[in-house]
Amino acid sequence: MNQVISQAFNYLRYIIRSKTKYSVHSPFVYDFITKVMEDKINYVQYDLIEEQRLKLLHNKNKIEIVDFGTSAGRTRYSTYIERVKNIAKRTGISPKQGQLLHRIVRYFKPDIMLEMGSSLGISSMYQVSASPESMFITLEGCAAIASYAEQNISHFSENQTYNVIIGNFDKMLPTVLGKLDIVNYAFIDGNHAYQPTLKYFSLLLPKLNEHSILIFHDIHWSSEMENAWNEIKKNDSVTITIDLFSMGLVFFNKGLPKQDFVLRF
Repeated sequence: MNQVISQAFNYLRYIIRSKTKYSVHSPFVYDFITKVMEDKINYVQYDLIEEQRLKLLHNKNKIEIVDFGTSAGRTRYSTYIERVKNIAKRTGISPKQGQLLHRIVRYFKPDIMLEMGSSLGISSMYQVSASPESMFITLEGCAAIASYAEQNISHFSENQTYNVIIGNFDKMLPTVLGKLDIVNYAFIDGNHAYQPTLKYFSLLLPKLNEHSILIFHDIHWSSEMENAWNEIKKNDSVTITIDLFSMGLVFFNKGLPKQDFVLRF
């Protein structure tokens, strides 16, 4: 209950602070609002992805979950049995959030995309379907969940290079990054804790350029995530950040003044 109250307080604070395009004087951010956030086109992929979500929400299969995240405890991981439909209810991003990810990828067209936290692949589908020519790499800690993510991604990647990598992010991320010269885009939806989030950020930094984009999910999920988000905003490499409550966007454009925006979403 304490977390519910905290979330409600955080959201109220966000509503009070958030601005619309009429209060934004950055041409870069204004374009992002009008061309991405306010893009009202109902792309055909939206309905197809939600059809896949509906199938997951009705899937009664039980699978063994291996969790390396915030619920892992002192053993560094935990295991339990859960129905696929319950995982879909608990972990899938909302259609609103997924559609925004789709529009971001569609607008910026990153060559190499990295996702940390595939879950069943709902967010993966929204991203991979927006830029079929991009390379897409997604990390998932649990093999049983990753198998569903791979099946779902395959529906939208007929002509695309993609790779679903299974394992603990702390071990797999350095290995993955070691094989890449650059990361143009990353969606981080993994271990929602202060230290891991900052570690992922520090590992990604050397692989970014001024056109790269990082998106952190659930930046107001806990005080740890809020503290991590505040640290990321302070980094000298960061120029523009956008707080949408459910996620935080980080840009590195060298020609832009350092500014932090809280936008109504």
